[in-house]
Amino acid sequence: MWNRKRCGCRKNVCWPIGPVLIALGLGIFLAYIIPYYLLITLLGCALIVLGIRFLMKK
Repeated sequence: MWNRKRCGCRKNVCWPIGPVLIALGLGIFLAYIIPYYLLITLLGCALIVLGIRFLMKK
């Protein structure tokens, strides 16, 4: 009867949250093994790669 629209949320809007949570979990786990400066560098590189992948998909 009425044309119902979805809430405006796209399915793949929240896709970066999963890899970010995994990266944070691994960061906390590896914090006891790897020195902090190396850990911060690795997490920074991972976030940059995720950002580039997100921009390339759009």
